[in-house]
Amino acid sequence: MSRLDSLTPSRARSRGSQSPSPSPGPSPLQSQSTETTHHRMLKLVLSETKKLFKTWDELIIVDGFKAAKGCIDESTEMDNLLTVEEKPERPEINPHLNQWYFHRHSLESTLKKLDNYLYKLSALAEQAEKIFFGAYTREGADFVFQEPLWLTWTLERFVNSFSPLISLHFAHLATITSLSQTILNPDTSFDDAKYTLEAWRDIATGGERWVAVREWEELVEFELTGGKDEDEEDELPIKGKKKNKR
Repeated sequence: MSRLDSLTPSRARSRGSQSPSPSPGPSPLQSQSTETTHHRMLKLVLSETKKLFKTWDELIIVDGFKAAKGCIDESTEMDNLLTVEEKPERPEINPHLNQWYFHRHSLESTLKKLDNYLYKLSALAEQAEKIFFGAYTREGADFVFQEPLWLTWTLERFVNSFSPLISLHFAHLATITSLSQTILNPDTSFDDAKYTLEAWRDIATGGERWVAVREWEELVEFELTGGKDEDEEDELPIKGKKKNKR
């Protein structure tokens, strides 16, 4: 981010004490017990971002895949019917055509929703950047560049982690859009459509974007919880109860 680049730690610290041995920042436990408004605001942004990723996955894996498969299935049915000699007993094509339009609308609606969520992701990144500059103004350079917020990540690192995520989702949507155009193209053969649907499924649950998001989510959760598994304490008593019953 260009505005963040203009605030280098070296420039900011030169205004403060020139002692060769600056006092160490607070420990992770201290940071957790003295959370500021900046901590709480960033938590909200991170929570909304994780919700956005979950919705993004559901839109592509469930809604988008169902609509894309529906378009292919109905197109195949219509192609098969057209090869049959036109007789009174031949099933009508109109019901399949209506269903094709229904699935096409669902697919286009999914793409529009994804585009809106991409815009929302950019807005969340901007909100995180505002938190950064607010903290820089009120707390100083060390707070944003040096001191870990909870465990090891600084505020600067949290904010900078958004940029690659936005790029990956932009590329992800571009790929999904391209696959949609292939599926909706009436000149696309059945084999090509089937291959495209498989590519959709692969990119929905794998690939660079999927791996990057899962890694980001795990790292953020690790930072916020201090590396502690919140389910551990709940599991032990349950196991103990089972042993007592035996």
